[in-house]
Amino acid sequence: MPDMEPKQAACFRAAINAGSVRAAAEQMGLEPSTVSRNIAALEKVMATTLIERGRHGVRSTDAGSLLLSYLKRREGEFDLLRSELDALANMTRGKVVIAVGEGFVGDFFDSALASFSAQFPDISFSVNVGSTDYVMQQVISEQAHLGVAYNVVKDPGIRVESAVSQPLIALVQRGGIYDRETPLDIAALSKIPCAIPPKTFGIGAMIVAVETKYAVRLRGCVETGSIAALKAFVRNDMGCTILPRFVVETELSDGTLSAHKIASDVFSNGVSSLIRKEGRRLPQAASLLLTQLRKMSAFS
Repeated sequence: MPDMEPKQAACFRAAINAGSVRAAAEQMGLEPSTVSRNIAALEKVMATTLIERGRHGVRSTDAGSLLLSYLKRREGEFDLLRSELDALANMTRGKVVIAVGEGFVGDFFDSALASFSAQFPDISFSVNVGSTDYVMQQVISEQAHLGVAYNVVKDPGIRVESAVSQPLIALVQRGGIYDRETPLDIAALSKIPCAIPPKTFGIGAMIVAVETKYAVRLRGCVETGSIAALKAFVRNDMGCTILPRFVVETELSDGTLSAHKIASDVFSNGVSSLIRKEGRRLPQAASLLLTQLRKMSAFS
């Protein structure tokens, strides 16, 4: 069997990740016909069908999924080899991919990345931001070396390196029309207009759990995964939002927002987690960053 060429593998991965041959071609700066020819050539090399074409784009076959896993493992092993060669030469360099929950972005840069980059200027980063589900998927699929997320569910493919209790609190404008009682019970909270994250976010999933347990429905008039939008909602005295304290330390310190404890065992069980894929060996740069991430406020 002839070896597959790098361009063939690149076109295949791009088409699967982008969801269509045309989108992959745009990303790669190629003609769609060129991408298709490379995929066809790879299928000939592998002697099997790797993608299925449908009305809504392309997806991998079972054989294609196996090849994707192989390509990711090979890429990870090469990164590890390069890291170990650098270590032999007393060099610290490389690129770390980290998936970060929306609420952790500020803490990540302020408490971890700034000082780490000053110490290791030859290490670069790719920071992918999204929901808890997104962070977990990035880590499990080995697209990210490390992940930082809230309310991570148990998964055999995930290894939790650090987990710290970070209860959810209700946040309102200080001195505003909703800055009344402390603490809030669920009944009182359900009467206040809320801005909440989607259920794919750890916080959103906990809100759904609370609604189910207490048979209530919060007045979710705004749903957004943007922490900036959640804060703006509250800052304009439109109602409340629900976040861990570390996300809003600045606003609490400068008196912009007021925090109210919520009388709920569900909200008090929130946890910030630092994760990696179970069984994956990390390159030197990622291992060094892992140590630094434990200094984030979210893990204090």
